[in-house]
Amino acid sequence: MVSVFSSTEARPLRRICVAFGWTVLCWCSLPKAQAEDNELEYKVKAAYLYNFTKFITWPAKTSPTFNICIIGNDPFGHLLDPLETKTVQDKPIKLIRYDSAKQARDCDIAYFDNPDQRPEQAMAGVLTVGSLKTALTVSSQPFFAESGGMIGFVLDDAKVKLHINLKALKKNGLSVSAKLIEVATLVEGGEVE
Repeated sequence: MVSVFSSTEARPLRRICVAFGWTVLCWCSLPKAQAEDNELEYKVKAAYLYNFTKFITWPAKTSPTFNICIIGNDPFGHLLDPLETKTVQDKPIKLIRYDSAKQARDCDIAYFDNPDQRPEQAMAGVLTVGSLKTALTVSSQPFFAESGGMIGFVLDDAKVKLHINLKALKKNGLSVSAKLIEVATLVEGGEVE
């Protein structure tokens, strides 16, 4: 086969093709890497939601199931489904998805992915958990626990950290184990009335 380009003319073209190839390869793998990071983040949050059941004490309730509710958008997808094979306080776990906090009165844990959807009033006996969509940045928006929620997930160096508002927990009839407090940052914040 005869080349149209001499070897010296082909080198710059080859470099451009190689550089373009690396750019396309990196660009194509970026969304996949972000999706994998996002899935890992929500796997960690799903594990925390279940493990909270071991370190939080709820007031006695007569419902036949232990209800974990996702309020608004469900960022977990299938990641929470295995929880429905487990029990808490001798009750099977039931996952419920609601559009708004007003529907969540029968929940034991209510997770809010969007802090704007948090309840306007305290939900007695319901552990409210939430997170921010963005990582730690200087922002005028307070974190979930600092704005009256009980436990907030905060991303710090791509790691999920916990903020716990003890005052909000106690006010709503819940108590927390010292073991959970040891791995969290205690915060104070505005109360949901």
